[in-house]
Amino acid sequence: MKRMFFRVAAIMLVSLSSVAFSAPVSIKFFQTDSRYDYHVDLLRLAMEKTSGPYVLEPVKNRMTQKRGLAFLTAGKKVDIAFLAANKEREAAFLPVRVPLLQGLLGHRVFIIRKDKLESFSKIKTLEQLKTGYKAGFGSQWADMEILESNQLPVYGTVNYENLFKMLSAGRFDYFPRGINEAWREVEERKDRYPDLVVEPKTGIYYDYPVYYFVNKKNVSLAKRVEAGLKKALSDGTFKALFMKYHRSLIRRADLKNRRLFELKNRTLSPDVPKMEKGWWFE
Repeated sequence: MKRMFFRVAAIMLVSLSSVAFSAPVSIKFFQTDSRYDYHVDLLRLAMEKTSGPYVLEPVKNRMTQKRGLAFLTAGKKVDIAFLAANKEREAAFLPVRVPLLQGLLGHRVFIIRKDKLESFSKIKTLEQLKTGYKAGFGSQWADMEILESNQLPVYGTVNYENLFKMLSAGRFDYFPRGINEAWREVEERKDRYPDLVVEPKTGIYYDYPVYYFVNKKNVSLAKRVEAGLKKALSDGTFKALFMKYHRSLIRRADLKNRRLFELKNRTLSPDVPKMEKGWWFE
């Protein structure tokens, strides 16, 4: 009897030790520049809401989106990505179906040259935008297809930083950016491109949910992140973090007084949940 007691006690001690000293979950991501700070902080919040040690690890070498997603597909070097949803990505990866930006990224304002301000102030219809102006955009970005399918002339390039250089040089007329991106991007580049400004009166809108995506086999990480996000939504910490990052930008965008031309997004799957933007839209 004593032998059985000590055997059970030993098993329990080993089990407790393995939990106490289990290796942290390593979560490697390739999207490391400042425009993804919110996504990283929200991921950290989700992990904190769930049990178990973890480490968020930015990859050491900068990667294009194409290369980063290739590693995510292979299950090597990259564990998670912050991506706008579309049918192709939802088939290739495992989405965590909690919209990170609650529709914010689909509200686009335009970075333009200062000498185009008067011209853009005269745009009253989507047709005028289609026929008189050319956009610049990332050719690997999911919403490139949205712009093109809505017959907006678009110049695409793989290099994000070159878009500002080419806009300043007059290669195209405007660069559509999320309201969580535009003013920061102009401010960060004001010394290199002092002629760039955020257009104050016009924009476009399309449904554009952003999710965390993981490798299809990494179900445990997807479940943990989803559980953490839902806890953060229910206790208010998700909304608090969202507004900490975006409140001033939402007010600055003045969406209710902008001309927002709606585009159709035919790239979404029918499984996309409704985004609750009523609590942040001002």
